[in-house]
Amino acid sequence: MRYLIRPATPADDAGILALVDATPQHGRVLLNFERQPAFLHGSGVSCETPELWIAVDEQDTVIAVFNVGCRRVMVNGAACPVRYAHDLRLAPAWRGSTLLVRLFRQLRQILRSGEWMQTVILSDNSASLETVGSGRAGLPVYYPCGEIETSLLFSGARRRAHGYRVTQATPDDLPLMQAWLDEYGPRRQFFPRYALSDLIAGHDYYRGLSVQDFLLAWRGSELVGMTGTWCQKGFKQTRVLRYPYALGGLRHLLNLYSRLRGGLHLPAAGGTLNYRLLHSTLVRDDAPAVLDALLQPLVEQARRDRCALSAGFFLQDPLREAASGYRRQRLASRHFLVSYGQDPRPLLDGRLPYVEVARL
Repeated sequence: MRYLIRPATPADDAGILALVDATPQHGRVLLNFERQPAFLHGSGVSCETPELWIAVDEQDTVIAVFNVGCRRVMVNGAACPVRYAHDLRLAPAWRGSTLLVRLFRQLRQILRSGEWMQTVILSDNSASLETVGSGRAGLPVYYPCGEIETSLLFSGARRRAHGYRVTQATPDDLPLMQAWLDEYGPRRQFFPRYALSDLIAGHDYYRGLSVQDFLLAWRGSELVGMTGTWCQKGFKQTRVLRYPYALGGLRHLLNLYSRLRGGLHLPAAGGTLNYRLLHSTLVRDDAPAVLDALLQPLVEQARRDRCALSAGFFLQDPLREAASGYRRQRLASRHFLVSYGQDPRPLLDGRLPYVEVARL
C-alpha cells in the first residue's frame, strides 16, 4: 500500500487528532494523551517553531505524525535553536511496516549537516528504547545524555519554615524577572531562552500562561528564586479510557483518601486527569530550601483544587531534593541527544542540565 510523507498544514489537524484518538498509551490503566481542540496548539508550546510532518495513505488518511520543531535553549551559556523530536504516532495497522524507517529517512533529509536534536523517552517504554538501540539502517544514533525523574507532588508531611518570603508575581515584577532569567538561565544546560515580552504579547509559545502563574522567593528585599505553574488542560489532556476492574471499583475510596491526605483525583472512565506543571525554575546557588519554600504554597493550592503538581529534574540536579519532602508518585525518563553525525556530548561543558517538563 502506498503512502506519502509531507509537511503538515492546518487543514490536516482533524486527521492528526483522529490518529491521536486511535493511538492510546497501553498499560494497566488505558490512557490517551489528547490535544483538543487543535493539535497545533500543543505543538506550538513544545516548540517555538513547530515542524510537523505526517504520512498519509491513498485515501489521504493520516497514518503517522512526528514533530522536529526548534526552540531556543541554552547550550554552554548561549541561546541556540535546538530541535526537539517528539509526538511520534503511528497508526496501529502500520506498526511493523517500513513506515518508521521511511520517516527516519525523511528526518535525515531535514537535518543540516552536524545538527543534533533532543528527545525524551519514558524508561518503561520498552518498544521505543528497543528501537533506539536496534542499529537499524536509516536510524540516527541516540546518545544517552542523562536521566530525568518527574514527580507528581500531592502533599507534605508538615509545613517547613525556611525564612523566605514568597509572593505572586505582578506585571511590576517583569523587568526583575527578565533580568533573573537572563542571569541564571545561561548557567543551566538546555534552559529555555525566555522573553517575557512574548508572554505579555500572547505568543503561542506561552499559551494559557500569565504573569500571575509565577511565584518569587525573597530573602528580605533580595530575589533568590523563581518558579511557575502551568495548567495546560485547555490544549493538552490526559484522558483515562479504562481502569482495570479492581481499580475501577476502588476509585471512590481512593479519591476519598486523596481528598484527606493529598493525591491524584481519579476521574470516571472517559474523564481527564488534573495536574499543573512546574516551569521556569531558577534558584540562586541551586538551594533546595528555596525551591521548597516555593513548592509549599503551590502543593497546598493544588491539593485544595484536587489536582497534582508535576515537577521534573535530572537526577544530578540538587533541586531534586526539594521534591523528596512530599507525598508523590515518580516517573523515570531518559534524555537523549540524537544525531546522524558525530556524538554531540563532548561539545557540552559541565553545566547542570535542566528539563522543562511543561514543554515535553
